[in-house]
Amino acid sequence: MKNWKSTLAFFVFVGVYIYSVAIPSTNEVVSTAGWIALIASIAMMFRSQITADMLSKLIDKLPNKD
Repeated sequence: MKNWKSTLAFFVFVGVYIYSVAIPSTNEVVSTAGWIALIASIAMMFRSQITADMLSKLIDKLPNKD
């Protein structure tokens, strides 16, 4: 399985989302669940080649300050 890290990050994201929506909990639990989901989704984004290509194109378009 080539993309096991991305798959794991996706299931963590989905699990945390379902947990934070389905189970009534305190603000601290919802906040922590949100941070975990954010980190998992960022991990998914940076595992993708499309994201790397997009970031390199954005950096190339920045003006050079020589």
